[in-house]
Amino acid sequence: MRVPSSIWLAPALLVLLSCQNSHDRMLKQFDRLKSEETDRYNIVYAYAAYLSTTRSITPEQAIPLINEMISCGYPTEARYCIDNLERNGIHSSDLLALHGLCYQHELQPGLALADFEKALAGDPDNEKIRLLLDNAKGAESPGSQAEKMLDRARVLMAQKEYGASDSVLNAILELDSTSHHAVFLKGLIRLQGEEYDSALCFMKLAYNIEDREEYRHHISMVSKVLEGEKLISGDPLSFPGYLQKSRGLASMGMFIRAQETLDRGLEKNPDQMNLILAKALVWVQAGQQETARQYLWEQERRGIVIDPSLKQKIFVNRQQNSE
Repeated sequence: MRVPSSIWLAPALLVLLSCQNSHDRMLKQFDRLKSEETDRYNIVYAYAAYLSTTRSITPEQAIPLINEMISCGYPTEARYCIDNLERNGIHSSDLLALHGLCYQHELQPGLALADFEKALAGDPDNEKIRLLLDNAKGAESPGSQAEKMLDRARVLMAQKEYGASDSVLNAILELDSTSHHAVFLKGLIRLQGEEYDSALCFMKLAYNIEDREEYRHHISMVSKVLEGEKLISGDPLSFPGYLQKSRGLASMGMFIRAQETLDRGLEKNPDQMNLILAKALVWVQAGQQETARQYLWEQERRGIVIDPSLKQKIFVNRQQNSE
């Protein structure tokens, strides 16, 4: 394959451009090199030239480039770049941890361990750095670490610390990309944030890794929520969309959000019997039978006629499900 002659000048030109170009423009330069099928060494050389000379890059912007250099098999060059970034006043605990990772790839475990310990001291809550340190110490097997981290992610979710939990799950997936538990929990986090499309993607991915009834159930219910949202968007004054969405949410134990959905539907259709009965049913599903009875009594008091057999069915179904 003939290599374009412009490539041989590219790294030197990139050095000059780094003094005046924004980071986004530099990334476009790198993408151009890749589109021209530049060999891996010259791309890494271009990265190194940029990282070693720029003073306007942030640690967060530098990390993906450093990671790519390491994954391409150039840990020593990546480590030199981190050293140069440090000299230029660009540093962070994550960069220091990557410095240690370079040493690990260079088979210098003592130096790697020292970097990991120093990096964690600077950012004690960083799960990725803690994982690197634990691996370097060889204190636990990767599987044991992943289990402990899953427990921590679940605790954080229970405390509604969704961002922190998601970071722990990312660290788990770096350790084991096939952890269906971690992937599914990432879906649950998106579910809490009402990112239903994203939640469905993660849940389907978890199901593809491991066929589990829980995953199938959530995929079905999130799909029902999305179908309901589509119906609401198409006709906000009609009740079926609110009913469909609330059923999906309630079936996943999201009773408050299901009630909120039904409330929005009842604002449009105050006397809609299906929505009224659904609201009572959600309370029953949540174990609040007396609240459901009170709600139905209030509806009848304001003149809504409710078939007694339908009321009885709501409470009987709950009783049968609990037996």
